[in-house]
Amino acid sequence: MITARLSRIGEMSCNPAIGGIAKGTIVREVDALDGSMAKAADATSLQFRMLNRRKGPAVWGPRVQSNAGDYAAYQQKALAGSSVGVLEDEVIRLDGGNDAVRGVICRRSGHIAGLSVVIAAGTFLRGRLFRGDEYWRGGRTGDISSDSLEEDLVARMFHVERFKTGTPARVLRSSVDTGAMEIEQSEEIGYRFSYDGSELSSRRDPCYTVQTNSRTAQAAKDYLHLSPLMAGRIEGTGPRYCPSFEDKVVKFPDRHHHRIYVEPMGYGSRFYYLNGLSTSLPRVAQEKMIRSLPGFKGAVIARFGYAVEYSYFHNSEIENTLRLKRTGNVYAAGQICGTSGYEEAAGLGLIAGINAARESGGVEPIVLSRMESYLGVMIDDIVSKGIDEPYRIFSSRAENRLHIRQDNADRRMFGTAVRAGVLSKKKKERLLGRTEQAGAAERVLTTAVVDGDRLNVICRRSDVSSESIASLVPELGSLDRSVLESVMLDEKYCGYIDRNLRRYSARQHSSEISLKNIVSYMDIQEICWEAREVLERERPENMAQACMIPGVRPTDVNGLIIHLSKYCSTWNTAAD
Repeated sequence: MITARLSRIGEMSCNPAIGGIAKGTIVREVDALDGSMAKAADATSLQFRMLNRRKGPAVWGPRVQSNAGDYAAYQQKALAGSSVGVLEDEVIRLDGGNDAVRGVICRRSGHIAGLSVVIAAGTFLRGRLFRGDEYWRGGRTGDISSDSLEEDLVARMFHVERFKTGTPARVLRSSVDTGAMEIEQSEEIGYRFSYDGSELSSRRDPCYTVQTNSRTAQAAKDYLHLSPLMAGRIEGTGPRYCPSFEDKVVKFPDRHHHRIYVEPMGYGSRFYYLNGLSTSLPRVAQEKMIRSLPGFKGAVIARFGYAVEYSYFHNSEIENTLRLKRTGNVYAAGQICGTSGYEEAAGLGLIAGINAARESGGVEPIVLSRMESYLGVMIDDIVSKGIDEPYRIFSSRAENRLHIRQDNADRRMFGTAVRAGVLSKKKKERLLGRTEQAGAAERVLTTAVVDGDRLNVICRRSDVSSESIASLVPELGSLDRSVLESVMLDEKYCGYIDRNLRRYSARQHSSEISLKNIVSYMDIQEICWEAREVLERERPENMAQACMIPGVRPTDVNGLIIHLSKYCSTWNTAAD
């Protein structure tokens, strides 16, 4: 591993949290592949919350607030205890032709040989930082920009484009009044991200929430003319679902109240992170915005927010193994693939690393199915549809989300993990034990009969718990309760899962369905508003074209099929 600064490995450059809706499932999939993210999150957690509880457990999202400094230290220690050699240097170019790269050339160390190469450049590939009319090079404040590497990639005729992201200010904890804020305490349910049964951190630190107001919005409006984004100095597209505050002000001019999460950077840390107030406005604007918030009248800003613009590979360059198409042995991982988020980057890094290692050993690569994992959904979305904004995983992107849940990631990923050879002996034994327990639970549920009903039918009832099911059959009482609950969810959702598989198969055969007769997508209630807008703009001729448009999700394709079945007497193909 070659990195510019060893001391910043594992640094949480953005909000100090791991997991969330869909993201939490990726963390568990990473753990099932023996990645270190879940164990680091458990060991350094300050607060736990299970998001999306208003919906069914299939789409619950586990999330922890992390101690940022401890998280980085944990990951650095994990790396130091592995067989990976780490070199502090800057890669300035690949070595050799695209068909068979021989390694990399470093600024100080010169040639480093490699049978395969993974590029995980984050936001550093020609990274540029912006705040008001300030502008400087870097992938994040205090770090370098990988300009030479991008020049080499462009010279090799790789298609790279630009995205932007940003970060909010950090505020001194002692300078704010948390009594004026709404407190969010941890949910103490003993949840662990890792299947290893790793020890949970006992440290707890609350988060808070506040609402912006008209004065916050006005402070941003007063300085919009100095925004590098509004002034056109930033050409890259930013994330739709994590926009800067000035984006919110422009797009929602009549909405003054936006929720801001006040998150500690660590246990007893001197700093709060203002999640939801990302901005690249000048310092004076940031001061006015922050001091307009409840409890922040005397706030002292320790580090001002800024925007980051960086390069990434266009999806046409990337295969579903994460190998660059026009190379024999170069792979891409993380934000260079067009994604955003720690969790997405961790998952891509694991798959790219697995396949780079398999390429070096002359072994067939691993390809994940979108029907079996969120990692498969993400990779398939990236390489097949492309992206027009930094990609973030959502449960709505997965047509089989009732199956690819956070509770069964160990069972879903076990076969892939064994085939990839990434599991330690201890991890393999633990996951095998859970898989065998799940098999035993499934056999009992599908064969045992109580009061004339099979157990698998009984456990589909909404008022039935794992405790009540276990009390009916002594054999179930000896099983790990989390395994039993997971198998019960399999039974609860089995009808829906079968239907999703049939719909997926139908979509595979519906590519030639004509969409020419649809007058207005804006009136189609079965698809989301974002899909209506993009479909109305692009006007695809058939379903195949619609499926390839960024912003159109599998649920929207299902919605189109449902709409056509309701309102069209016959389904004409594009050829007809």
